[in-house]
Amino acid sequence: MNTKALTTLWNVTQEHIGTSGARISAGVLLGLYNGTRFPLDLTQLRGLDSSLREAAFEVMKADSTYCQMEVHEWLNRLTGRHDFGQRFEHLAHEYNIFKRGRCKKDYLVDLHPRRITLAEAA
Repeated sequence: MNTKALTTLWNVTQEHIGTSGARISAGVLLGLYNGTRFPLDLTQLRGLDSSLREAAFEVMKADSTYCQMEVHEWLNRLTGRHDFGQRFEHLAHEYNIFKRGRCKKDYLVDLHPRRITLAEAA
């Protein structure tokens, strides 16, 4: 996995809430997390700037070429945490572009801290 690209996409979803780059980055990550629940319309990738588009392509390429573990597990490993599955559920709830697979707020667990920005991977 290209951990730098993965970190870039994750951080955009945490730092630039409400922007098209954050929404589309969330779509890429959620599509890799569970493509059945969170299908991504590939034409949305046109809305990313060149650096985010490259990061998205790198993460998708790594995931499709040799998937050692799912994207939320990579983030767990990078951070030493165990809650990125729940963080992805929160991401799906927050970015309400996924009406079908969206998790109901009542089913979400509290996260501490609520948002996590990762140090850029080497």
